[in-house]
Amino acid sequence: MQNRRGFLKSSSIATLGLLSLSENLYSINKFPNRKIKISLMPGSVGINVNAYELINLAIKNNFDSIYPLINDLKKMSDLELNDYMGMMKSNSVSFDVCILPVDFSQTNSVFNDGIKVLKDYCNTMKKIESKGFCRWIMPTNNDLTYLKNFETHKSRLKECAKIIGDNGMKLGLEFVAPKTLMARDQFSFIRTINELRELIDAIDENNVGYQLDTFHLYCANHSVDDLRFLNKNDIIMCQLNDAVKGRSQDEQIDLERELPGKTGLINTTPFLNFLEEIGYEGTISAEPFNKDLNNMDNEEAAKVTFNSIKKSFEDAGIF
Repeated sequence: MQNRRGFLKSSSIATLGLLSLSENLYSINKFPNRKIKISLMPGSVGINVNAYELINLAIKNNFDSIYPLINDLKKMSDLELNDYMGMMKSNSVSFDVCILPVDFSQTNSVFNDGIKVLKDYCNTMKKIESKGFCRWIMPTNNDLTYLKNFETHKSRLKECAKIIGDNGMKLGLEFVAPKTLMARDQFSFIRTINELRELIDAIDENNVGYQLDTFHLYCANHSVDDLRFLNKNDIIMCQLNDAVKGRSQDEQIDLERELPGKTGLINTTPFLNFLEEIGYEGTISAEPFNKDLNNMDNEEAAKVTFNSIKKSFEDAGIF
């Protein structure tokens, strides 16, 4: 599960460094009229930090939300966690969703082990008041035909959704669209929002929704019109990314992307205007898996990431 996304393992918790007043002025009143939150997901932009370093980076660079580094948060005492969340609240920072820690595409043993981890995660997720979990769905399988794979996903994700729902949270699912992935395995699977909609309808749990990424919308040749069936409560989280210059839609590679606005191949304005139109109040992050970004130090990577999303917001007239 973690090979594709490259989300980093949490390191040990360091002492929380307090930000200076000059660094913290922005966070005292963060554009209260903007409902969509800009989120920092460190692993997807090459940032390797612990929970305390992450909140410092977020505040210093004006993010509204951060990815919950569950393994770090679990180590905190109730007092430490309350202090941590107090620091977040005083700087108008909230928790984003967490990656679903369940690999539902493997053996029953692997899946059942993941369910145990999910139940453990839910205990912490409730404490930090996160919206829930999200997870991508790979568009191929080497062993299961489409229908068999569909039934496996339906039953296993339904089990996950019930556990998450019993804890008052939601599950967002993402289709992965690059055609370059389709030759990876013998059997094809979900790679469009239309197919994902069929799966979510079949799961039939009211806490299951969509994770939307402009890169996958682009690779699937979707437009905003393809999203018109969604309302704000259907969307669990969103991501803005740009495509790589010199490649067509069909030639894009899943783990090689750009920050939003870098090449201009993906115009994020219609997507953001759609989110604004339906009243979406969730998070937006970047997930470029970009080598140049990964080579930056943490401070620079956070700053560049925020500014790229901010510029997209400004272009759409919603910042």
